[in-house]
Amino acid sequence: MPIKKTESEYGHKTRILRVMMYILESPNGCTRQELADKFGVHPDTIRNDVDAFRAAGLVIDPDDRHRYTFKEEKPLRNLKDLLHFSEEDQHLLMRAIDQVSPHTHRGDTLKRKLASLYDYHRLGHAYLRRPYLSKIDMLKEAIEKKQQVELQKYHSTNSNVVTDRLVEPFHLNPPEDLVQAFDVEKQALRYFRISRFDRVRLTSEPWAHESRHIVMPADPFRIVDANQKMVHVRLYVGAYNDLMERYPVCKAFVQPAAEPDMYDLQCVVNHRYIALLNFLLGNYDGVEVLEPEDLRDRLREVVGGMRF
Repeated sequence: MPIKKTESEYGHKTRILRVMMYILESPNGCTRQELADKFGVHPDTIRNDVDAFRAAGLVIDPDDRHRYTFKEEKPLRNLKDLLHFSEEDQHLLMRAIDQVSPHTHRGDTLKRKLASLYDYHRLGHAYLRRPYLSKIDMLKEAIEKKQQVELQKYHSTNSNVVTDRLVEPFHLNPPEDLVQAFDVEKQALRYFRISRFDRVRLTSEPWAHESRHIVMPADPFRIVDANQKMVHVRLYVGAYNDLMERYPVCKAFVQPAAEPDMYDLQCVVNHRYIALLNFLLGNYDGVEVLEPEDLRDRLREVVGGMRF
């Protein structure tokens, strides 16, 4: 007869995961007592958590001020047994939350957090290698509190620089690895890839531009633009494979062409053709631009400005 999991067991799993992610996000940030105070447990409980981390293969040690940090990150065969919720576990926990806190804000918050931990299958196991979920939690907190945050060490593809960005996040889409925010410095709406910045620092500054927080449409290449244009591109098999691997959202807009082993991409994209241009140039021998003529002109302009 299978053993039923109790609410306290789920609470233990959730808490130990949050302790681990907090230490990853804030190395050497808290002593055992401070961690105990933060998570509302006895210091001996934190000591047991640390012992569990070590038993799972993590290397964690206190510094000279007794603050904890993980010394290295390594693949862990036993980590999923320590922290993993199966699909059945998730359903049972959702039901338990409904029974304990039916139709309450706290219950809804707990369910959203549970979903945030286990819904992001498209991101693989990145959350085991770096504090991805901590960034999600921090962004959610900033949205709920309506506060500005600093996206630290954001790797920008467009400007080819790594900088800290002060933003007001207001729309979160983890399955697509995106957060939409108002860029305070650039005074413009932007989409940011969550995986492209190292950390999120919550500031004490409230939103100052809420009236400009408008969820704008993103094209299949994840570029936000209220002014979009329809494009029609024919793809050979190699270009089609590259498109599906790099931009899987485009799958909904691709159909087999009349010719064998060829495909048609028809969709609206941002009017500057950001990302699409890079894809076309990288697959120049496997694509044919059918329309619009403006896209062909833009390609000629880019190629003409290239230095060899």
